[in-house]
Amino acid sequence: MFAYDYAISSPLSGKVVPLSKVSDLDFASGAVGIGVAIEPTEGRVYAPFDCIIDTIFYTNNIVGISSEKGLELMIHIGIDTIKLDGHYFHANFFEGNKARKGDLLVDFDIDAIKNNGFSLASPVVVINGLSYYKVFTTDKEFVDYNDDLIFIKESRLSI
Repeated sequence: MFAYDYAISSPLSGKVVPLSKVSDLDFASGAVGIGVAIEPTEGRVYAPFDCIIDTIFYTNNIVGISSEKGLELMIHIGIDTIKLDGHYFHANFFEGNKARKGDLLVDFDIDAIKNNGFSLASPVVVINGLSYYKVFTTDKEFVDYNDDLIFIKESRLSI
């Protein structure tokens, strides 16, 4: 593993899946950002760091947050779950709110989403990853919601 300046905790518990393996081409190609997907084992998304809620999509399945240092992270619960029009998702915060690491941002009904035929592979991506020297992800197969998931190296010279 590379040396890094800081780590982002996982917002979900579950199986880690490379983005290249998700069925959404925008995520799989890396066009949206750098990160991984998580197939959740529980229906909860937690704040992975102290943050500002930049976006809670009206369907509550997409959360965009930013850190004090300017890191921008998107958590997209499931693939194509926007088609559920917000059913089975409940946001606990609003745009503009501040959240502390570990706060419950969104809860969702895993079984209902699966029963409606949707993949729960949930991309977690640094959308401004090109602003950093290196962004890399865990090599673990499974993570709990507070485990280190994404690592940031700010510059070639940072220690």
